[in-house]
Amino acid sequence: MDSLIRALACMAAALSFGKLLRQPRSTLVFTALIGLLGYAAYQLIGGMLGFFVSGLLVGILCEVTARVVERTTTLFLISSIIPTVPGLGLYRTMMALSENDLERAGQIGLETLAGIGAIALALTFASVLFAGIRPPQRKPTS
Repeated sequence: MDSLIRALACMAAALSFGKLLRQPRSTLVFTALIGLLGYAAYQLIGGMLGFFVSGLLVGILCEVTARVVERTTTLFLISSIIPTVPGLGLYRTMMALSENDLERAGQIGLETLAGIGAIALALTFASVLFAGIRPPQRKPTS
C-alpha cells in the first residue's frame, strides 16, 4: 500500500510541476509516467547509482517521447525529474545548519550534492546520446 501511495505522489508531483510550468495538457500524462518510472528506478537501485540510473532513464525517456510527440525534450524533462531530486537532503542540510551542527550539515550536504551531480551527469549522457539523432524532416507539401 505504501508503494502505491508513493507512486501516486510521484505522478502527482510531476503532473503538478507540469501544470505549474504551463505544460500543454496533451503532454502531462507522459510527464507523470516518466516521473514515476524514474522514481521507481531510484527506489529499486538506491544510493548514488540509483540517482544516476534514474536520471539516465528519465533523460532517455524524455528524448524518445519528445521525438515521438514532436515537442522539445525540456518540456518533459523539467517536470519528470522532480520526483527524483533529493529535496529532503537539501532540507536536512539547512536544518543542520540552522542548528549549528556543521559536521552533520557538511555530511548530508555532500551526499545531496553528489546525488544532484549524478542526476546532472546522467541527463547530460542521455542528451549526448541523442544529439546526433534527428527526427526525420517532413517534406513540404505544395
